[in-house]
Amino acid sequence: MLICLLRRTRWAFMPVLGGLACAALGLLAPPVLASRFDPPWQSRVVVDQTTLYSRADRGSPPVGPLVRGQVVVVVNELTGTDGKAWTQVPDGFVQSSDVAEDMTPWIAEVSVPSASIFARPSAKEPIRRSAKQGDLLRVTGVSPGIEGDTATWWATTEGYVGLHTLREATSDWAKNWALPDGSGATSGWWGAIRSQANVRTAPTTDAPVVGALVPGDRVKVLDELKGAAVNGNSTWYRIDGGRYAGAVVHSSLVSRMPEPKPVVAGRPDDAPPGLGTLVVSRSAATLTYLDPDNRPQFATYVSLGRAGVETPQGEYETMGKYRFDTMSSLTVANADHAYHLPNVPFVEYYLDGGYAIHSTYWHDHFGLVESQGCINLTWSDGEYLFGLTQPTVADGDVAKWAINIPASPLLIVP
Repeated sequence: MLICLLRRTRWAFMPVLGGLACAALGLLAPPVLASRFDPPWQSRVVVDQTTLYSRADRGSPPVGPLVRGQVVVVVNELTGTDGKAWTQVPDGFVQSSDVAEDMTPWIAEVSVPSASIFARPSAKEPIRRSAKQGDLLRVTGVSPGIEGDTATWWATTEGYVGLHTLREATSDWAKNWALPDGSGATSGWWGAIRSQANVRTAPTTDAPVVGALVPGDRVKVLDELKGAAVNGNSTWYRIDGGRYAGAVVHSSLVSRMPEPKPVVAGRPDDAPPGLGTLVVSRSAATLTYLDPDNRPQFATYVSLGRAGVETPQGEYETMGKYRFDTMSSLTVANADHAYHLPNVPFVEYYLDGGYAIHSTYWHDHFGLVESQGCINLTWSDGEYLFGLTQPTVADGDVAKWAINIPASPLLIVP
């Protein structure tokens, strides 16, 4: 399927926080219309068929058709000579009403003989690995270049690749690599990678390899699957984690870890009645959800801030939640390197300056320090907790801020 390259400015309602003082006092200003980041964005065609034109004018020569569901990358929006909104692509223009932003990940295959996967969105960055034609990658969105790089990049769970190197995958192997949902969070168990492990889309060595895990990586095992035997062992694990959530690894490559121990802390005196409390232990690198009666309901490993960008200890609340949000070093005062991460899932902001609880798709170092100060979760753990905390983000909405409504308490303890 053809992937077109588009761009539009996204606007979002969000509160303006008057520095750390507002967060400390628990005060929130009313929402204003504010552009959070510059483009590009990922979108899809939302009509059965539309036409790409050579100019922002339906009377101009057509370039070609676009069909429903087609992935597009917005590069600009403008008003055409007909007074209507048009979206510009490198090869032409499409009516803006025919495309809509889509923040959900999707599976791509490499469409060129070889594609370099960069550590960050810049051609000056190290190449993590090269992917060959037909290899599968999970795309999470679109990123501009950083630190002077002028290109636009696909963001994937493996790194960043050029826009003209991927197309949407349609094989059964690709369809099998589906993201887990939050329903498996409470029944999964934690495992450490014993030796280099090929990660596949199905429990057989015939399935495509989508990446590799190495010792030091940790994953959450969601299901035990029977598949092709390897050295007489036919048990495989469907995993949750960062880069390869929903994929499978052979059971011989994973050792069971000690279960995270729940941490109980005193409920804040001003905690809203009927709401549970989140407790994050910096020493244990765990998160515990306490029910409204202050009893442990769920505990899991998390990744916390590295030295110099530590996760801040203190008492907070989940003041704003996003199903997906873009995170950039441009909005963080003490970031130790430049980054741009589109469509980070299940984000729960608790402190002005970009501090949040969220799922991660770029590493698998749970129970360790890895982040820029945020509290990193697996995909299914993030979705599960997103559904437990307040404010509630309604179906069909992207975000909700706790303005004149309760928010869930968060305690970050030593």
